[in-house]
Amino acid sequence: MHQTTYGETHKIEIFEGSNVSNFLVKEKETFELYKEKRNCLYSNTRIIDNPTVNYLNEFFSKSVHLPEYQLKSILKKEYDNCDKIYPYLGEVFLNLFFEKDLLTDDDVYLFRKDTVEEFLETAKDENAKNIVRWIVENSSTDRIVEVESSFGEFISLKKEDDIFLKVEFDSSFLGSKKVLEMKDYRFAIIDGYIESVSEIHHMLHFAALNKEPHVLFCFGMSDEVKNVIIQNNAKKITQIFPVSMKVTEDTINIMNDIALLHNSDIISSLKGQTISQEMRKELKKGNTITFVRDGFKLSPLCSSNDIKIHIRFLQNRIKNSAPDANIEIIENRIKNLNSKVLKVYVPEDLKKNIGFNRDLDYLLRMLDTSLKGYVKLSFDKRNVMVPSILYSYAIKKVNTTKSLFYNIDKILIRKE
Repeated sequence: MHQTTYGETHKIEIFEGSNVSNFLVKEKETFELYKEKRNCLYSNTRIIDNPTVNYLNEFFSKSVHLPEYQLKSILKKEYDNCDKIYPYLGEVFLNLFFEKDLLTDDDVYLFRKDTVEEFLETAKDENAKNIVRWIVENSSTDRIVEVESSFGEFISLKKEDDIFLKVEFDSSFLGSKKVLEMKDYRFAIIDGYIESVSEIHHMLHFAALNKEPHVLFCFGMSDEVKNVIIQNNAKKITQIFPVSMKVTEDTINIMNDIALLHNSDIISSLKGQTISQEMRKELKKGNTITFVRDGFKLSPLCSSNDIKIHIRFLQNRIKNSAPDANIEIIENRIKNLNSKVLKVYVPEDLKKNIGFNRDLDYLLRMLDTSLKGYVKLSFDKRNVMVPSILYSYAIKKVNTTKSLFYNIDKILIRKE
């Protein structure tokens, strides 16, 4: 029986697998050549002194119908994959692939205050170095760093003590808005489901009478309650924002964190409380809360020491948990509570500088406390610190890529 094909039949050119070994020998020589001739001038009159980048760009001049192009595309893909994981890991992959010994010694380095300068020496950009040096000396290294461009001439840094809780909730209350900020808001933290409008009647009345913003933290509500709140908000009778969450493994304990940050208690039937009774009381006030689609940012009412004590409690829960326990949920809660922000404003021209951005990204990654140990590698006439676990990952990538090359018997290239 003959196979029937439809449409255009493409011509295929077949190359023998022997091209692979020739390719590897030739590419190793080319790679070495670019290491000696570091500076390359591009058509946009820009000079790039990164030999690895220049080596990879060289293959774009080859015809896509040559086997060399297809083989080098594999290297380019693996380089990109590694570089997305960690800055300079792509260079590590390629140097190891071409059998370069990168380790300067067998020591494992730890990022601490007394080793900061040793880590900073491995970066080139002085602005990136100064930013990270300032963070280590003047701020907490567990802050979330946000880099934004500014129209000023100088770099400025601003600490914000707001905490962002990344949590899934019913974002339909935002309507068409991407961001909603409330100041001096009344709040209620309810460990339960709001079934009927009568349960929050007194709160609705108070919100309409005094025109104060209100926030309801709860585990879901009926369509009746939801529609009443939406309609009253639309008519500007009230300004109420429910943080209505589903009961999941991720959210089951989130109310405790929200209560801590508000220095408040949770309304719970386990304590003999009812929603309607508690809504008759005067609700506490929060400072500022900002809602976005994937969570909310708020100014804590509790002290930083209270947060630290709560984090230690959660860390002990991880330490004492069973081997098969899902500790990732607790780790995410700790990450949320540590999510204070440091804003870094840099001049617009500097923000567009590739070298600055890469070195800043590289140095900021070192502030990640989950990366325990680093190895010092030497290539392209510079030293780079790479997490030891990612260095091992690059070695595995080299082995799997070489195995892929060595197992190629034929190279099929479609001709136009």
